Amino acid sequence: MKRIISIFCISILLASCGSTKSINDLATDNPINTYIDLMAVTDDKVPVVINPGRFTTESVTYRLPKVVQGTYSVSDFGSFIDDFKAFDYAGNELGVNRTDTNTWLIKNGEQLDKITYYVNDTYDIEGGTIPTPFSPSGTNIEPDNYVLNLHGFIGYFDALKNGQYNLDISAPAEFKRT
Repeated sequence: MKRIISIFCISILLASCGSTKSINDLATDNPINTYIDLMAVTDDKVPVVINPGRFTTESVTYRLPKVVQGTYSVSDFGSFIDDFKAFDYAGNELGVNRTDTNTWLIKNGEQLDKITYYVNDTYDIEGGTIPTPFSPSGTNIEPDNYVLNLHGFIGYFDALKNGQYNLDISAPAEFKRT
């Protein structure tokens, strides 16, 4: 009888150790992880990675701002985005539709792991024929000088408008951050 009670107690102990803890990875319950890599700039373009967590919807909409408060003008930051891609958890590319200048519709949203894209410099084209954002709200990407107005680099998901962000910026150690 003692042996049966001992086995029963050990079984209860092992079952309660929590070896099968579930992880809450829902996008609605976690911050959006963002990564800007200033050490991988190519042709005045900065790579950006957005990892929102797991969605449970068929499609996901991602936007960059059209207008920034206080500027009183259309900025269309989506027009400065190149090579927008969405990936699933296996690293395969997902279908993406650009629905307007600032909006991307990602298919198979429940499979979305991350999105990647490149941000172009707005300061270099100022005064030309292409419409540019109001100078103080633009982006500058130079080898020794970066202006990181985040609304020009990081957008938002329609389903996560009030979501929090974790921001990780990779830059050379000798850069002065102000």
